[in-house]
Amino acid sequence: MGEMNRQDREARERMAAAERQSERQFSADPTRPRRYKLYDRIAGRVSVTTMNVIIGATVLLLVLAVVVGIATANPQ
Repeated sequence: MGEMNRQDREARERMAAAERQSERQFSADPTRPRRYKLYDRIAGRVSVTTMNVIIGATVLLLVLAVVVGIATANPQ
């Protein structure tokens, strides 16, 4: 019975160690900029350069929409 408890305890310790290692491996590095932490979620599919182009185009379109809205406003 003592042997079985020791084996169970060792197995649990190995599982806990593997879980801690997995968490360290997949957790985001706190010293990295926030934008890279966000990019990590889609890193396998889209490059950082592509995301920068998408973000830049979105910001440009928003600014353009605001400028057009102001230019075409009907002052009362």
